Amino acid sequence: MGGSDHNFRAIDAKTGKQIWSFDGVEGAIVGKPLIYQGKVLFGSWGRHLYALDESNGTLLWKWNNGSANRMFSPAMCTPVAKDGVVYFAAPDRVLTALDVNNGNVLWRNKEATVRESIGISEDGSLIFGKTMNNEVVAYKTQTTDPGVLWRLDMGFGYEHTPSMLIAKDKQVFFGTRNGVVYAFDPVSQKTVWAHKVDNSMVNTVNVISKKSVLLATMDGVVTLLTVK
Repeated sequence: MGGSDHNFRAIDAKTGKQIWSFDGVEGAIVGKPLIYQGKVLFGSWGRHLYALDESNGTLLWKWNNGSANRMFSPAMCTPVAKDGVVYFAAPDRVLTALDVNNGNVLWRNKEATVRESIGISEDGSLIFGKTMNNEVVAYKTQTTDPGVLWRLDMGFGYEHTPSMLIAKDKQVFFGTRNGVVYAFDPVSQKTVWAHKVDNSMVNTVNVISKKSVLLATMDGVVTLLTVK
């Protein structure tokens, strides 16, 4: 876990004792890390995406998009990975694919202006991205720029909430800034349902199953949705 003290730590879940700490983080860590192929991958509000050795916390590599503006940091997006490639989208509205072994850029795509909110299909073949206006888009997971595979207009309007897209039981789920939770079918590319919880931003949802979704909104309300 990471915090606002420039440290990322590994804690023994049974004893609460610190196993290791990496103290070289610029900016606050507010997102969820990805554990993949022995690496811990996470971003911060200090412009960088970091890769640490899972066993000892050693820095393996770090990457930034070349901008001095920390507001373009990959901080709120949870990375996803497939076949040695890690994918994420920062507020610069570019979907980025890096070689997980060295942090080298494989491709960057800004065709759909995906901002922060992404997800990966259950079989790992597709990356989903939420745009800032109405659409969800899909890309193939590959080492060269695939371009946008398909677009789905879901009509959610202007959108900027970093709510990741979670695939479960052949559907994909996400929330929006106006308190609505959506589910869509990535095969038929159709909206399955949409439900308004309140008027506050929806954090990344916890999908128990396609019939049960647990979520929290930015006003501090926790809600369990049961799909009939």
